[in-house]
Amino acid sequence: MYALSKRLTDAYSRRFARAVRETYREDEAYASTPLGRLALWAFLLLLLLLPFLLGPYPMYVATLVAIGALSALGLHLLVGGAGQISLGHAAFMGVGAYAASHLFGPLAPLGILLGGLIAALLGLVLALPSLRIKGVYLAIATLAFQFLADYVFKNWEAVTGGIRGRTLPPPQVLGLSLDTPERLWYLVLLFALPLFFYGKRLLMTRAGRAFNAVRDNDLSARVAGVDLTRVKLFAFALSAFYAGVAGGLLAQLYKAVTPEYFPLSVSIQYLAMVIVGGAGTVLGAVLGAFFVLLIPEVLNSFVGALGPEYAATLAAWRNVAFGLLILLFLILEPLGLVGLWGRIRNYFRTWPLPY
Repeated sequence: MYALSKRLTDAYSRRFARAVRETYREDEAYASTPLGRLALWAFLLLLLLLPFLLGPYPMYVATLVAIGALSALGLHLLVGGAGQISLGHAAFMGVGAYAASHLFGPLAPLGILLGGLIAALLGLVLALPSLRIKGVYLAIATLAFQFLADYVFKNWEAVTGGIRGRTLPPPQVLGLSLDTPERLWYLVLLFALPLFFYGKRLLMTRAGRAFNAVRDNDLSARVAGVDLTRVKLFAFALSAFYAGVAGGLLAQLYKAVTPEYFPLSVSIQYLAMVIVGGAGTVLGAVLGAFFVLLIPEVLNSFVGALGPEYAATLAAWRNVAFGLLILLFLILEPLGLVGLWGRIRNYFRTWPLPY
């Protein structure tokens, strides 16, 4: 009886349990169980049907959050994956946005891809200081790049349009004008889904383990045979590519590009997404983007509902409330939203017999 029970339990675990992995291929799979694959396909179907379920403004916010999550994932791969700090993420988004603004209409998808590639090349240049410095010194180096990029955005008028910026016509795909957030959503999915799957797969492979080794202790990683130069260059280039693509998509959403879209505060905002979401997983970047981008929209709606006579008074307090929410969350949940989600998932996974 015991042998039969053990055999049935093992068979159930191999088929349905997430903790059991028999091969490296199963360990690197996006969903290694039937229930996981069903949930994944259901989620992808929901993404495709989302424009038919939401109105124009909620769809605009959803598109904005998806673009923000893509950019946050790029910074997560650099900070949470390879342990390299960066305060110039918004500059890479600006590079991608300005590059994409020169290829519009039917060439818009090519412009978005080109913006990501140009940002990746600049990421390789910015990665050079990381080979000699780290920590706060690396943060200062990336901060200098942010200030330099902001100066270029405002003064290189032949390329960026200066302070006035550049305007874009709606992108076109197969003759269809993507002039609404509902239609632009599918262009965002065209870039976001492959990049999200690649980012998740990367962290589960040998390259991802090299990232984690450099993050935890670069000297020990070097002794173990990890090529620090290659890992750091690749991490910066990949992070910049994600930011450049997200910047190009953001330009298509706003239909304009100005230097005010990519200041230092945006870089800090994306760093907050990684910290609030929880560095170490792709899910953390997504949850952090949801929290940081959705909470201001909720506060805006709350202030607007109180009436115009209170809007001016409460506008400044909205930012104070947002900052307090982040501080309170980090104090109560230092592991981020991923840690909170993990405890909730583990509770229901063992309920009603937690022991």
